[in-house]
Amino acid sequence: MGFINENVSIKILEVCFMSFDITSVQVAARPYHALAFRLCGSASFSHDKLNLSTDTGDLFYIPANYSYEASYQGKNEILVIHFESDLNSKMDNYRLNNPHIVSVLFHRLYDIWNEKSQGYYYRALSIMCEILENISAGQTPVFQSETIKAFENAVDYMENNYTSDEFSINKTIEMAHMSNTYFRKLFYAKFNMTPIRYLISKRLILAEKLLSTGKYSVKEVAEMSGFCDVKYFSRLVKKEYGVPPAKLYCHITKK
Repeated sequence: MGFINENVSIKILEVCFMSFDITSVQVAARPYHALAFRLCGSASFSHDKLNLSTDTGDLFYIPANYSYEASYQGKNEILVIHFESDLNSKMDNYRLNNPHIVSVLFHRLYDIWNEKSQGYYYRALSIMCEILENISAGQTPVFQSETIKAFENAVDYMENNYTSDEFSINKTIEMAHMSNTYFRKLFYAKFNMTPIRYLISKRLILAEKLLSTGKYSVKEVAEMSGFCDVKYFSRLVKKEYGVPPAKLYCHITKK
């Protein structure tokens, strides 16, 4: 990665969320560097004869003392780190093989910076260094932090136990050793849905398969899919598909 250099120093000034609508702006030179992860939207930037475009999931770097013109296509949202450094590099865009992991790290960094609990700066700096480490490894990020590993382990537990009577999302979150709010942010960043919505989807997919065999009663399918209350299961199926469980397979076959 062009602007990463092991011999430079970094001081984080700010981590913030920004939103832009369709527009073109001329941005004056600023005395700090910026590293932005694009949550949604696309944009193009120009400086002298250098023209770059960036899309959702890309990382965009703008060096200090750099004036540029920006054009935003559609609604754009970014998480951005403003920092001081003795870096000497040019504006650049980086397309990641797996942007999800860097997205998770940016969200974590944003939360730590804005919560400002004791020792927050050093945790924030550590995560920024992890971002740089991940994207410098051939632009193929890998999980490194204990926080991310714990999250992935919790998701694996959910995948393997979602039909169990003892399974609960709260228990899964406790296994990850993180707050309810932060776990849900990481989960939404990865799956684009809440944990409960994901859980229901997994159980309903399994219920469809079981019902299609014709071997089990509605009560048996509810229990095997992880729904301990057959009445709740029936109401949920009716709400999701418009038909009761007994008619679900016929409904899907017609579709």
